Amino acid sequence: MNGCKVSQVEGSMTEWVVAIDGEQADLGKFSEAIYKKITTDAKKERFQGFRPGTIPPHLQSTYMGFSIDECAREATAEAMQQNNIRPFTDARNEFEFDTIAIMPPKKKKKKNKKKKKGASAEQDPVPIVEEPKPVMLTFATFKEAISAGWKPGQTFSFVARNVKGQNVVDNSGAKPLGGPFSSLT
Repeated sequence: MNGCKVSQVEGSMTEWVVAIDGEQADLGKFSEAIYKKITTDAKKERFQGFRPGTIPPHLQSTYMGFSIDECAREATAEAMQQNNIRPFTDARNEFEFDTIAIMPPKKKKKKNKKKKKGASAEQDPVPIVEEPKPVMLTFATFKEAISAGWKPGQTFSFVARNVKGQNVVDNSGAKPLGGPFSSLT
């Protein structure tokens, strides 16, 4: 996975900190796929007081919270696997996420009002101004990020702490026969 940085916690052999750059890891599409699956399944359920196929509005934020959390957990597990770290049995449930960074919500463009016919045809051209790249907004929890405007399909970056696992050394390679510790001499 591109955009992941795994570092060992100082003084620990089994605890790690994983930083994921959501833009490079393409978390936007993954979170959207999770959200679509959840909502598709939810539309098959019947909620009392709502027509069939309708999801109650108060559940939308819950589903968004689940999709961002599940996406982060899966991305962290994938980063561990690619860095040869075998997670402990319940490690996935114990991940703690902080420093969640999202792009600010896009501002709605104002509609141009129609010009009057009597206006002159030759007006000053509107200068093209490049907008600076927006600065990512940082939050402590997923709930704060959702409240600030994160939607499934929008990329996000995060830091996972309390990631516990064992560094696995690959011993599957061929070894020379007749080495100093070999029984073949």
